[in-house]
Amino acid sequence: MNIPKIQHLLTQYSLDGWLFTDFHGHDFITRDFLQLTDRSCTRRLYYYIPAEGEPVKILSAIEPLLLEHLPGRKLLYRGLLGQKEVLSQLFTPGMQVACQYSPGGNVPVASSMDAGLAEYLRTFGITLRSSADLLQHFGAILTDAQIESHRQAGIIIHRILDRTFRWIRECLNAGQYIDEWMLLNQMKALIADEPIYMDSPPFFGIDEHGCEPGYEPREEGSKPIKEGSRLIIDIAGRLPVEDSVYYDISWCMNVGPKIDPKYQRIFYIVRDARSQALAYIQRCLENDLPLRGCDVDALTQDIFRKQHLEHYIMHRTGHNIGHSCHGIGANLDDYETHDDRRLLPGTMFSIEPGIYTEAYGVRLEYDVHITLDKKVQIYGPVQDEILVI
Repeated sequence: MNIPKIQHLLTQYSLDGWLFTDFHGHDFITRDFLQLTDRSCTRRLYYYIPAEGEPVKILSAIEPLLLEHLPGRKLLYRGLLGQKEVLSQLFTPGMQVACQYSPGGNVPVASSMDAGLAEYLRTFGITLRSSADLLQHFGAILTDAQIESHRQAGIIIHRILDRTFRWIRECLNAGQYIDEWMLLNQMKALIADEPIYMDSPPFFGIDEHGCEPGYEPREEGSKPIKEGSRLIIDIAGRLPVEDSVYYDISWCMNVGPKIDPKYQRIFYIVRDARSQALAYIQRCLENDLPLRGCDVDALTQDIFRKQHLEHYIMHRTGHNIGHSCHGIGANLDDYETHDDRRLLPGTMFSIEPGIYTEAYGVRLEYDVHITLDKKVQIYGPVQDEILVI
C-alpha cells in the first residue's frame, strides 16, 4: 500500500480522498486492492485514504481486526446509527471523494460499488468521483520487464503464424483438402510446441466466416481453404510466467495472389483508420492535449461513417493490454461503452478497427505502448498490405 503515491495522485486529480468499501466480498476491486483475506466481512467496512494525513479504517465493533494489515487509525462503530456518526465525522459536505463508481456505468471494469451504497454516501453531502483513472496507476502501467515479455511473446506468435501459413501453402501445393477445423487443430499443435500461454485458441474464419469477429471453427460446417480464400486471424498470448504481458494481433490474408477488389478496398479503409487513430494519439501526446480512449474510438467511427460503413461496425477500436489480454486500463471505446479514462504513459492497448459486411470481414490489430516519455512504440511487424499465402 503505497500511501505517499496515492496521496500525490489524489492531489494531482484534485480529490479530497479515496474510499474503499466492502461487504461479504462483493466489491472485487476493494478485495484485490486492499489484499483482503478470504474471510469475508459480514458488516460493512470502509478504508479511507485522505489526500493529506493518516488513512482511516472504519469497522464494525464485531469485526475489528479485518484491516490490521493496512496502515492507519481505526474507528469502530456499533449499529447503523453508529456507522453514520463515524462517517459524518470523516466526510464534510462538498468533499470530492474517489470510489469504485462509474457515472452511468460507462467503465464497467472500474464500477464495483453498488448503487444503493452510492446513494447512501451522497447523503453526507459528498460528491462521488470515479477512481477509474487512479486505478490505472496501480494495474495498467507496465515495467520494462513486462514490455520485454510482450516483445518475446510477439516473436513466438509470429513464428506460429509463419508456420501456419507455410502449412496451408504446402497442403494446397500437394493437392490436399484442408478446412477451418483442420487449420485450428494444426494451430493448436504449433502452439503446444511453444513456450506460450493463451487463454483461448485463436479466432479465425475463412471467407464469410470472417464476418463474425468471434467466430470459432467447428468440425461441422467448416469452410474449405482453397486458392482465393480470404482468411482473418486474431491471436493473443503471453509468456507462461508471472506478470508477463499479452501480445495481441489480428491479420488479414488471401490464399494466392488473386485478391478480390472489394476485399482490398475495405482492407485499405480499415488500415487508414488504424493509422489515423495512431496519428491522433501521437498528436495529443506531443502537444500535451487530453487523450481519452473514447475520443480515439469516436475518430475511427467518424472515418467509417464518411465511407458509409458505420452499419458494419461491431466492436470498439481497442482495449487495454496487461497480464490479462483485456486489462484494467483505458479502452479505446465509445461504442460498447463510453470509456472517458485517459490513456496514460506506461500503458499498452490495442488499436484494432474492424469492418464486417455480409461478405467481407477485415480487422487490423497491433499493440501500442505509450512510453513514460510520451512516445508510441509498436513491438512487432505492422501489416500494411493483405498478406498473400
